[in-house]
Amino acid sequence: MIILRVGNVADYDVVSRKEHLDDFERDYNGSQHVVALGPTGRGKTRLLKEHLKRVITPDKPVIILHGKIKNRDPEVQGLAKELNLRRIAMLPGKTRQRYDREVRKYNGYLLIPLDKPMDEREEYDALHDNFRAGIRQNYRTRKRQTITYVDEAHQVQHDLKLKSACENVLMRGAPDNAMWSASQRGRWLSYHTYNAPEHMFVFYDDNREERKRYGDFGEADPDEIEYITSKLKKERVPDGRTISQCLYIRRGGGMYVIDT
Repeated sequence: MIILRVGNVADYDVVSRKEHLDDFERDYNGSQHVVALGPTGRGKTRLLKEHLKRVITPDKPVIILHGKIKNRDPEVQGLAKELNLRRIAMLPGKTRQRYDREVRKYNGYLLIPLDKPMDEREEYDALHDNFRAGIRQNYRTRKRQTITYVDEAHQVQHDLKLKSACENVLMRGAPDNAMWSASQRGRWLSYHTYNAPEHMFVFYDDNREERKRYGDFGEADPDEIEYITSKLKKERVPDGRTISQCLYIRRGGGMYVIDT
């Protein structure tokens, strides 16, 4: 399933969603970082949700950091039920023992600090404080493997100024704590968000400034990545979004296109 060199688009292997997910479930070791990059609405959240569903358990939990106001993202609304997550506005308890007891009933937490619109500073503080606590909680946990899924890495790293907290996980989290990052504004992300992940998902972005960061993957020719993603097929879905295929890059293991 490795893509050939730049040439006719027919040269690129297109792999079904199920085949890819089956391979991922078999190969993922629980500590590998993941990143998905592309414009809003292309299908990043749905794609990573399908991957999480294959690997999380009460003994290998996830904390999903979601920065939008509750119920404003249709893709997230059913996430807690589908993945067996506890939807919360803040982490319960102050101790690791309380955290461990709570999370073992679920596959983790869907952390949404904003129940409703608030004053700008109140929103910032709620997101910053709770997201920092979530990142640090997983980073400190050593009894079992955990995943910290940052639903919009640009917001967390750049707007909320939590880049260093994310870098700690990306540089020193393995083998206990993996970070999964999704972002529509990749140019503002830490270098480690590109260089550390084992699994990379790239949707086409017509913003040239975003595409300049492809070289930071250090795994494929950035011109080749740009060429392949420009040929990805798009599909209009009932809610009005335009989702698309994506390019999958496995560090040291080649590339292929994942179908919608």
